[in-house]
Amino acid sequence: MSPSRPALLALATVALAAGCTTPAVERASAPASTPGTESTSAAAAPSPTGAPARDQLLAALEKSRKSTYRFSVTGDVPDKQKVAGSGTFDPKAKRLSVKYKITGKEADQSQRIVVGTDLYSREKSNETWVHLDLKRIKKDSLYWFDMTDPTGLSRFTSSVDQVRSTGPNAFAGTLDIEGDKFNDGFLPVGTPAISVWFGGNAQFTATTDPAGWVTSIGVTLRDSDGALTMTTRLSGHGKPSGVKKPSNYGEAWDFYYDKK
Repeated sequence: MSPSRPALLALATVALAAGCTTPAVERASAPASTPGTESTSAAAAPSPTGAPARDQLLAALEKSRKSTYRFSVTGDVPDKQKVAGSGTFDPKAKRLSVKYKITGKEADQSQRIVVGTDLYSREKSNETWVHLDLKRIKKDSLYWFDMTDPTGLSRFTSSVDQVRSTGPNAFAGTLDIEGDKFNDGFLPVGTPAISVWFGGNAQFTATTDPAGWVTSIGVTLRDSDGALTMTTRLSGHGKPSGVKKPSNYGEAWDFYYDKK
């Protein structure tokens, strides 16, 4: 089999002005609400179970991100383009299967399977898979693929800022997108396709099921051109991933590997 070119996803970039979004909740240091109005700070928004909303959501996110889950994604990316994707991730076995499609002026699509340190990718379903040995790729290489958080769910969890309960198993709040982690790109959760400049605020919603698994995440970013919205739905928590390496694949060209 002749060596081939791996399919890679390039992050789109959106520039947000600091504070350009309308926060979904007040910060904890904000003045108390006037009598007769409901405070939306994290400390004053207990969930229906009595636990603070932020604690309850973070517990569900931690539980979900450490276990196998399936995901489906729909959303916006810059320049009026759309992204859609789906897949399965098993963080313990380090197995991932994902396919995505970007529609618009820079249309793109790809499928990717990772089993341990072996990555297999292709751009179309009728093409031969291409194998890339991740052990031979340096972390600062364009072709490095980080299996510690390939869906961005861990980075989303670490960026959760203010949270309020909006109903049984339902939450809303803001993300802290000032740090470097956000600029690495983790949205949409599942098929990361957006990197953000300049920080600012992002609003999110999330739902969980009675067992404490996260079942949906919605995020809205705003820039000078309007709002970008994206939704991720999660399911199959804790069930076997079924991810296996493809049976028919070729090897990537040697120039994709850094010289020793």
